[in-house]
Amino acid sequence: MAKIGLQLYTVKEDAAADFLGTVRDVGVMGYEGIEFAGFFGTPAAALRSALDDAGLAAAGAVHPLHELDTSLPALIDYSRVIRSPAILFPWIDASLRADAGAWKRIADRFNAIGAACRENGLLFLYHIHGYEFATYDGETGLDLLMRYTDPSAVGLELDTYWVAHGGADVVQTYRQYADRVRYLHFKDALDRVSWHDTEVGAGCLDLRGVAREAARHEVLWYLVEQERFTMPPMESAAISLANLCRLAAATSSDTLMSQLPSLS
Repeated sequence: MAKIGLQLYTVKEDAAADFLGTVRDVGVMGYEGIEFAGFFGTPAAALRSALDDAGLAAAGAVHPLHELDTSLPALIDYSRVIRSPAILFPWIDASLRADAGAWKRIADRFNAIGAACRENGLLFLYHIHGYEFATYDGETGLDLLMRYTDPSAVGLELDTYWVAHGGADVVQTYRQYADRVRYLHFKDALDRVSWHDTEVGAGCLDLRGVAREAARHEVLWYLVEQERFTMPPMESAAISLANLCRLAAATSSDTLMSQLPSLS
């Protein structure tokens, strides 16, 4: 079963105020790992020590494109020290996805970044944010990106909320690209009108269906992420963890039962 981690952006104010203390608190909460959105100037060795003390693994870290273009060797070195398996990219500016040709060009850049990561034993994953479902000459941006990127160099971090917000079916999208999805962001929404996100399992999205599909494939991490809250973010993160643990256990059991031979 995939490990369960927290995207630290969920508790970004806590992390900004006390980064290593927040890492410790996430471990106490019971998460298995953290996906980072910045290191707040912390040396890699200090973060590695904090993770070890908290009993946590580094799941990965997201970086903007200018860092990947200019500082990739340093990011790879940092990842090695904290024993992080993945470098992730979260956002393509509108000017870089204006048409089908632009998606081909960004795919070429991803291939180069992903090849460098692969050569150093790391995954390179692209995080979906919903705009990928706009169409260009009859194909979605995601279709173009997946067609033009090398599967051995570029994988996906599928985000349940942003797939749905982009107008696509989350389960169908996962099924279509299951062989490229290595990480899953479990993010729920109260409804499909306000799109106010909420704790995992407290909203309207078919997270059980996604988890059931993921249990059949090689997803490495389930990551909790939330951006808007009706309670303190740390409390929300704890509720999401408990709900996602139950969901993951239940869907793993569903998958196991479906694989047993019929007794009839």
